[in-house]
Amino acid sequence: MYSIDPTHNAYLYCLPEHPMKKDASAFRYLSIKKVRKYNCFTIGETILLLYRKNKYGPSGIIGFCKVAGELTKVSELLEQEKDYCFNSSYLQLPVNELQCCISINIMDEDVLYSLPSMNNYGKFRLYTECNLINIYTSVLFALMNHSQFWFIWKTRRTELEIQQYKQLFVHLEREKIEYKRYLKLSKKVKCCQICGIEHQEFTPYALQFFEFHEMNVNLIGKYEKINYNKFIPLCANCHKIEHEQMVAQSSYDNRSFSSGFSPDRLLSGWNTEYFNKEFEL
Repeated sequence: MYSIDPTHNAYLYCLPEHPMKKDASAFRYLSIKKVRKYNCFTIGETILLLYRKNKYGPSGIIGFCKVAGELTKVSELLEQEKDYCFNSSYLQLPVNELQCCISINIMDEDVLYSLPSMNNYGKFRLYTECNLINIYTSVLFALMNHSQFWFIWKTRRTELEIQQYKQLFVHLEREKIEYKRYLKLSKKVKCCQICGIEHQEFTPYALQFFEFHEMNVNLIGKYEKINYNKFIPLCANCHKIEHEQMVAQSSYDNRSFSSGFSPDRLLSGWNTEYFNKEFEL
């Protein structure tokens, strides 16, 4: 499992080229076209790297790096450092601790933009290269939750299964309910709406018995505002069965399969010549 610290601010940056086009040691600066006045970077903050020129699959997050210094102008850099900038006409943000992967994504862009944390308090989107936006640290938690599906993304799955598992992941993220919301939804709930098992109404500071299931299955890439009127109370067993039914029974198909991301695919060093030749970066 890779490690991302969710206690700091987090950012999303759109790469102009793949990091593996050069040696890992050459990835020292992010060229940023425009930065909002209130942006104040702190060393150690996480920057997720979005890449849209993948010849082998959809656009998505391919890795991350950490803030290593203060935002600066190219004119303030040493002459030899200027070669490490993507674009010398933009502001430069020093970075380090790069980890990334090739040909596959940690998370596809359509899944990222389907997350509640990218939509609940305004839509967070990147439209052009060399742009950077603040995102909520809850996105980092979602990214770590997504990596727990590694045994699914790593194995051979049909494209249909992959799409359904993406929907299931986003569905699970949408079903995360804060305490106050749970307290309101559980008022007067006494039984599971599928099997009918009964339990006394939830009271503050007691263990949660019922879980709330969203009846709708949302399309990936198209965010729909969460409507808690469409959530129903279920016991844990029935809730799990409902989730299992969201993914079709596995049917191996040699003609159409996907082998996706797993944490062991993240690299912090590589043979540049090999990857440039093998993947035509």
